Amino acid sequence: MEQYQKGMIIGGTGLLYQAAEVLQQSGRVNETELYFCNSNGFGKKQAEDAQWTSREITVKKDLMELLAQESAKTLVLSVMNPWLFTEEALNNPNIFVINLHHALLPAHRGRNAEAWAIYEGDEKAGITWHRVDTGIDTGAVFIQKEVKIGDSTTSLKLLAQLNKAALEGLEELLSGDFVEKPPLSPPSGSEKLHLSKDVPNDGWLDLSWDGAQMSRFLRAVDYGVLDVFARPRVRLENEVYICKSWKIQKAEQGDNLTFDPEKQELVIQRDKTKIILRKMEKET
Repeated sequence: MEQYQKGMIIGGTGLLYQAAEVLQQSGRVNETELYFCNSNGFGKKQAEDAQWTSREITVKKDLMELLAQESAKTLVLSVMNPWLFTEEALNNPNIFVINLHHALLPAHRGRNAEAWAIYEGDEKAGITWHRVDTGIDTGAVFIQKEVKIGDSTTSLKLLAQLNKAALEGLEELLSGDFVEKPPLSPPSGSEKLHLSKDVPNDGWLDLSWDGAQMSRFLRAVDYGVLDVFARPRVRLENEVYICKSWKIQKAEQGDNLTFDPEKQELVIQRDKTKIILRKMEKET
């Protein structure tokens, strides 16, 4: 197996520390450096007691220049990294860059892939470790892991499952040579690129949908406390409401809608799905 003088892990969440553990245990690198690409300093405090060199780097240009000028043989792991690598950086023969993507590429390229997998009704999601090229999630696939999407799976829950699968995949990837593999076949039409500004149905809950589609939409935009998407909106009685809380339940067959303005609550029963929207506020 090829060895590297240094490992660099680039991203913006605590998953970097777990990836660093896996990388160190693999014995593929002599030292590991962590680079947090966020402005709020996430991971900075944790790094005080960590065994790896950690740096907060909030300007893309600074990071790309660093990579372009790297003189040591370096394995770069891009883990939930918000930036695209420049051609200048990728042309440095001293670095080999592998990216983690939270989908079974070529399905759902781009941002927030787990949400799109739920919204579009995929039966399974997954992760891909792939080589980085000048495209967006288009490089050679090295390893993929599948994760089942259940009827109650939210984006937050799926993201946690995918992170676990990513670490398992990374451990397997680092145990041998980096060999390109054919990607798993994506669902039809799911190869579309999703940008960071894209939101399922532009953030609107459509009351004409069937119960299953309403459920998929609400579960897709549900990242819990993570600030990924704005709260969904719904148009009701010529007013626009912002939905701050909701509950999805199985129910008997039905088709009705009840709005209680005093409780700020909308109850929708559609097919065999019951959806309760709570804490609804008029958009001003």
